[in-house]
Amino acid sequence: MVQRILFPKKVTREELNSLVDKAADLIRTAVDYKFILVLLFLKRLNDLWKTEKQQVKERLLKEYGLTEVEAEEEAEKEVYHTFNIPRQFLWDEVTKEVRTLPERLATSISEIAKLNAQLQGVINRVDFLEFARNQENRELLRQLVELFNKYDLGGEGVSPDVLGDAYEHILMKFAPEKAKEGEIYTPREVIKLMVEILDPKPGESVYDPCCGSGGMLIISHLHVAEKYGEEETRKLFLYGQERNPEIYAICQMNLLLHDIKNANIANGDTLDYPRFSEDGRLKKFDVVIANVPWNQDGYVEERLKKADFADRFSFGYPPQNSADWAWVQHMLASAKENGMVGLVVDNGCLFRGGKERAIRRRIIEKDWIECVILTPEKLFYNTGAPGAIIIFNKNKSQKRRNKILFINASNEFIPHPSVRRLNSLSKENIKKVANAYGKIRVKVH
Repeated sequence: MVQRILFPKKVTREELNSLVDKAADLIRTAVDYKFILVLLFLKRLNDLWKTEKQQVKERLLKEYGLTEVEAEEEAEKEVYHTFNIPRQFLWDEVTKEVRTLPERLATSISEIAKLNAQLQGVINRVDFLEFARNQENRELLRQLVELFNKYDLGGEGVSPDVLGDAYEHILMKFAPEKAKEGEIYTPREVIKLMVEILDPKPGESVYDPCCGSGGMLIISHLHVAEKYGEEETRKLFLYGQERNPEIYAICQMNLLLHDIKNANIANGDTLDYPRFSEDGRLKKFDVVIANVPWNQDGYVEERLKKADFADRFSFGYPPQNSADWAWVQHMLASAKENGMVGLVVDNGCLFRGGKERAIRRRIIEKDWIECVILTPEKLFYNTGAPGAIIIFNKNKSQKRRNKILFINASNEFIPHPSVRRLNSLSKENIKKVANAYGKIRVKVH
């Protein structure tokens, strides 16, 4: 049997981060970290369902005079729950017997995905039968379940911020390792700086065309919540697209754990097949933000001419070895006439010649580049090279016309708190750079 704590206690932020650290230590050399993410998500679904059931049951007993049995049966119905999960597929039921744990988990995930459209293609991206192909992994799975059984992840005592932070904690912990395999994890401090500058507001739409695990969208949501109040986040419209199906699934779970239910996330290659359109045209957004794949190869002229909405690339086609300026053009084409665009790029795309220079010159001639920020070196998990943040404004004020602000932030950093070879941005660094940009905005608007 899997060991259980009869009344698991509510978990604090520190306890949950410690818990996922222990889970990470267990699997580090054995299996993919995505199994931890799915287990955390499933445990949250279970505990949220139980909390919702108990709240409904108490109300039915108090207000409607139902018997204990009647209230119990009624409170399990789908209409009262965020997710439709029949009792037999709940974590508590599925993990009772260790001998059949992988098989029961696999069945449960499959059935829950079928019953909940928003979880289809999300929780059923990992294969627990493959995971448990040997006895060592079956034992590892038992230990992971025991870890998660220590705490109650449902109810008012566990906020989405705590759960979301734990999810982000896992992603950050494995970021250096996964960067070697091509996965991109943008440091959250870099995103906070970009969001501070772009300043999304209630009533606006935010779009990330290569959204990864969803950091740009989540921090945009948190920015609005902090500045305007949680209620106003309902008026913020989030859109994202991610090519990798597994990362797309992580993004969806990450958003749901942050209690962000109004995001529209699509799976597919944005440069070939952008998923968001209106009236047969590319959809336009108020804020477009991304850390694009640096120096992505293969997006040559012949390919992009066959892509959907090929008129996006009206400034020219990138070279074989770098799609940076194809991404820039897609993002500019996706922004409204008064929209703002911010992206992180390889520093080299500011200076390289040839086709990139020709595209860059045409965009400069449109006078859409408002600011270029040089970031410190060793800030990103996949490269030690410094990057650059480019801010585009399609509707510059009169005083800013034909001017580009350059901010050298290469010395604005602190040592990374957990990865010795990396740097990071402190709150003071972020504030200083954002204020430098903000001064020109205040003066001219």
